[in-house]
Amino acid sequence: MLESNQTEISPKTNLFRKARLLNIQPTKAPAESVAFYAYFSSSSIPATSPHYMIAFDKVITNVGNAYHPHMGTFIAPRSGLYVFTWTIRLWGHRYHNTELLVDNNVVHVTYFNPANVVDGSVTGIVVVHVDQGDDVLVRTGSQLNVGDIGNDFNGRSSFAGWILM
Repeated sequence: MLESNQTEISPKTNLFRKARLLNIQPTKAPAESVAFYAYFSSSSIPATSPHYMIAFDKVITNVGNAYHPHMGTFIAPRSGLYVFTWTIRLWGHRYHNTELLVDNNVVHVTYFNPANVVDGSVTGIVVVHVDQGDDVLVRTGSQLNVGDIGNDFNGRSSFAGWILM
């Protein structure tokens, strides 16, 4: 016996659902795929100076080999619409302003000040057109940068991006 808020699934409905799932065609990633994800390999980096380029040196994904961990820079292998996201982890008396730059132009800014009360992070995300050869990077802003940027088992400071089209 069914309760009033429950729906009975008949064998006919279940077969229809299975038929729909079986009709899903597998897709292959195009040869021109571009994607990367990297984070800090150390527990923190000192980043108190203005316009400090943040190098996320532990690379997990680098499809297309366009991310350069020693510089912390992504160089677009082709023009297109890209998504970029970065997360900065802070705690204690630390606070930071970070910027995402595309071809030396600030596209987006984040700011986080945990005020010695919160242990957390801030994330920025942008969808932006990038031309072939343009560099994309995360750096500290011109002001409001105090203390190390963190990375530990409670959260990672990271940078990722991929091409949409």
